[in-house]
Amino acid sequence: MLEVLVTLLMISVMSLLVLNRHSVIEKEHMEFLNDYLLLQSEVMLNRNPEAFRNGVTFNEMGHVNIGRTVSFGRHEVIIHLGNGYATCR
Repeated sequence: MLEVLVTLLMISVMSLLVLNRHSVIEKEHMEFLNDYLLLQSEVMLNRNPEAFRNGVTFNEMGHVNIGRTVSFGRHEVIIHLGNGYATCR
């Protein structure tokens, strides 16, 4: 019985130590990409030019007017000039 209690105590202490070391999930770059791709698909569907953040505008075919790199801490979203595809690194 004592062995079971000691084992449970050790597992509890170890889990408390591990849970305190969790890192914060950085998701701003993914939210930016989601908003970007949603607006680009709506522009291509409706054939209406729209403006996006950071001076980027879409023409009626979903192409952008300017290439841009947007930084989010450790991550960057690169908006490529021309067809407007975006990559994340």
